Amino acid sequence: MFGLIYQVLATFSFLVLSTTGLAIIFGVMNIINFAHASFIMLGAVLTVYAVSVGGIPLFVAIPAAAIAVAAIGAVLEFTLIRHLYNRKLDCLLATWAVNIIIVQAVFLWLGTSQPGIDQPFGSFSIDGTLYNYYQIFLLASALVVLAVVYAIFRLTRFGLNVRAAMQNREMAEGLGTNTVAMYLKTFALGAGLAGLTGALYAPLMPVSPFFGDQFLWRAFTVLIVGGADPLVGPLMSSAALGAVYGGLTWWRDSVAGSIGILLVTMIFIRVLPSGFTGFAQRLHSSKVR
Repeated sequence: MFGLIYQVLATFSFLVLSTTGLAIIFGVMNIINFAHASFIMLGAVLTVYAVSVGGIPLFVAIPAAAIAVAAIGAVLEFTLIRHLYNRKLDCLLATWAVNIIIVQAVFLWLGTSQPGIDQPFGSFSIDGTLYNYYQIFLLASALVVLAVVYAIFRLTRFGLNVRAAMQNREMAEGLGTNTVAMYLKTFALGAGLAGLTGALYAPLMPVSPFFGDQFLWRAFTVLIVGGADPLVGPLMSSAALGAVYGGLTWWRDSVAGSIGILLVTMIFIRVLPSGFTGFAQRLHSSKVR
């Protein structure tokens, strides 16, 4: 039973960390960011490079890599994304092109792979099965990310402006909200969270220019099931899909878990096209009445 709980929680933390940055950019800016995978990869690459080449401690390299990727995201928003607002297809193609450019640039810089870094904390055994303490750290990190995002969007003036712009951008601008600066900060935040994801998972997985691809499809399934709300969506969909993937992986294997996630996603597209966000809004509306 502990193995099942461990697998579900590990999947939950993976999905939360993979998706939160993507969900913030989509929910606030209505942009599908295909560069999300390359931001995750950059976080991992910079972490491994800082640790193996620069000799920087891992838990200093992780936040440093996230900040560096956030800065790269801010530059990308300033030079490209802000000129494509309200042009969804153009923005999608542009971020896809950026993803390819970043991947190829890293490939030319470092080659096909980087040296691995040691996984911290070690492991423990229950009933003869080894479990990593680092996975528990990742779960704690996912919960911290959710708490910080909640605080930013619910307890700060920036979050108030974001919610106002999500409901009616023109009126928010008329009341003095600088949506251009707000979108710059939002894109940087989403990119930084993607970089943090890559940095956190760098000790667990082989790091290469294609590191982010293994995160991207799962992040999009969570985004589809969760909907547009950057708070409700990642939490509820990660919990639901984490239970599906973790349970099936524990019962059978990772292939069964992946198939289960895709089946649940297809069901949501048919039954709840707006995801958990739309479901939560309906519940709220019914209570108000």
